[in-house]
Amino acid sequence: MVYNQRAYWNLTLNNSDGTPRDLTGATITSQIIRRQLSNVRDSRYGLTFDISDYTPAPSPISLTIANENLAGGSFTLIIDESAWSVLSTDTQLDINAANPVGFSGNIKIAIPASGTTPAQDLIIFLLFLVRSDGVTN
Repeated sequence: MVYNQRAYWNLTLNNSDGTPRDLTGATITSQIIRRQLSNVRDSRYGLTFDISDYTPAPSPISLTIANENLAGGSFTLIIDESAWSVLSTDTQLDINAANPVGFSGNIKIAIPASGTTPAQDLIIFLLFLVRSDGVTN
């Protein structure tokens, strides 16, 4: 993610045979929370880092779920960085910062019980690293 950006993720859940999963009756929610990243290293083997609670403890931020087509198993997650309370004066936004701004969270799809099938939750984990080369600190 980049500071001051809005993105739309169109997601469709499929069954193992590739057909859309019917999510009729499901409730879809999403939230993230600011996290402290440290020891961030980017190598040819991937990104490694430590993640911990941010101080002072922030409140979770709800992300918008739109365009729900539950029978067709699809929805849109709107990622609007302006709602994240990231300020242009945040030193972790600097493109050269060793430890960028971090957010972790999830998309939770709560599927109700149906007949003999018990209720279940599907969880998609989220991790955002936010940097910008357009911010002057």
